[in-house]
Amino acid sequence: MTATLMRNWLPAIVILALGLALPFLVAGNYQLRLATLVWIYAVLGMGFNMLFGFAGQLSLGQQAFFAIGAYAFALAQIHLGLSLPLAALTGLAVCALVSILVGLPVLRMRTHYLAMATLMFAMVVHDVALRWTDVTGGTSGLRVPPPHLFGDRLERIEVYYLIMALATVVFLLQVFVKSTHLGRALEAVKTDESAAMSLGVNVTYYKLGVFVLAASVAGVAGMAYAMVSRGVDPSYSGIGMVINLLTLAVIGGLGTRIGPFFGAALVILLPQFLAGLQEYQTLLYGVALLLFMIFLPGGLAGLIERPAMKAPEQDTPSERPGRLGSEAR
Repeated sequence: MTATLMRNWLPAIVILALGLALPFLVAGNYQLRLATLVWIYAVLGMGFNMLFGFAGQLSLGQQAFFAIGAYAFALAQIHLGLSLPLAALTGLAVCALVSILVGLPVLRMRTHYLAMATLMFAMVVHDVALRWTDVTGGTSGLRVPPPHLFGDRLERIEVYYLIMALATVVFLLQVFVKSTHLGRALEAVKTDESAAMSLGVNVTYYKLGVFVLAASVAGVAGMAYAMVSRGVDPSYSGIGMVINLLTLAVIGGLGTRIGPFFGAALVILLPQFLAGLQEYQTLLYGVALLLFMIFLPGGLAGLIERPAMKAPEQDTPSERPGRLGSEAR
């Protein structure tokens, strides 16, 4: 029991400890910004992980909620004059409401039909962000006011720790979902919806619930990104964002606890290492990701978490006398 707990929690504890120390290890503001972006992408990845990794619902529209949360967060401060916490709550409420309105019809679909429907929704959001210039600012976007909390302006390092704290809360939420009856219900929905219904699982309730949860988490990531970037524009809902998200999920490890952290670090940092290669950067980035998918299909986190899932099956005959006795009879 202790070994299993250590195997499950030790990587997360190491990541948290490294995150706490990182601002004192980086050389300047640019490196601190990259570290902050890793936490933001990890939050976005955890929302997608709960939706697709736990429940098997492939949505290609998470970037839409990323943008909706960011725009609502910015507009609440610009036009309503709300404080940072109230603007964040407003953005969260808008994401939850929109996800309910979208989820009720589209979650009737499955597999690639659901993926295409959510992708079309994201394209609509992107087009609205481009063309509704009176509200969204069009291609120029909106400027987000400097972050203030309790009357004081937050410094870069304070923003970093705030976003890290948000990522920690989302991580604990993800662990709670995976470790309780919610995770078992979502696993049943992922495996076979018809069989889950026959066992009394309210498939519609759980699918809509995890869809709203993932959309809200994506909105939180969008608000954090807007706060760090001090602006929001239509690129938040662009196709590049969903490509990064899918890459993050696959490389990190779908359905794992810490996979989104590994995937986020790779998506943010790998292009930085390849930046000096100029015209070969995209090619090498693609080759590196292809090699990961071929040789590590379970993702980076699968190297750590997979043994924990298989350990109960590796018992010896002497440890299961009841089973041997029943087989002998």
